[in-house]
Amino acid sequence: MAVILLSISLPARGQSSVLSVPDSVSYLMKEGAYLGFRQVNLSMGEIGFEVKVTSKLGGKSNARLEFRIDQPKGRRSKRIGTLRIPDTADTTYAIKLQGNLRHAMGVHDLYLVAKGSGEFNIIGFKFISNWWRTD
Repeated sequence: MAVILLSISLPARGQSSVLSVPDSVSYLMKEGAYLGFRQVNLSMGEIGFEVKVTSKLGGKSNARLEFRIDQPKGRRSKRIGTLRIPDTADTTYAIKLQGNLRHAMGVHDLYLVAKGSGEFNIIGFKFISNWWRTD
C-alpha cells in the first residue's frame, strides 16, 4: 500500500500548450518545457514519483524527464533523477527519488523538465512514499 503525499494538478510554466479532455488535463512536454512543485520536503527518506505519459516518439527519440531542484535550469539547478520516455500508449512509469541526497536535503522546489527530442504528454502524476512496498 502506497501513501500518497500529494496528488494535484498544477498549471505548467514554460510548456507549449495545455490539452483539455473531459475530466482531465494533459501537459504537452517538449525540450525545455517544465512543471514545478513548490516546497517539497526531500528529507523524509525515499520518495517516489509516479507519472503517467502518452507518447508517439518513434525509434529515434531520446525524450526524457529530468527531476531538478531549486530551479528548472541554470547554475542553481541540480538534477536528482531522470526518467526516459519510450514510445508508448497510456503507461505509468515510476522513479524513486532519494530524499537524503547531500544536495537535496531539506525543502526544495522540484521541477520536471522535458529534455531530448520528441514530444510527450503528462496525463497524471503523484508523489508517493514507501512506493516499493507491495502490501
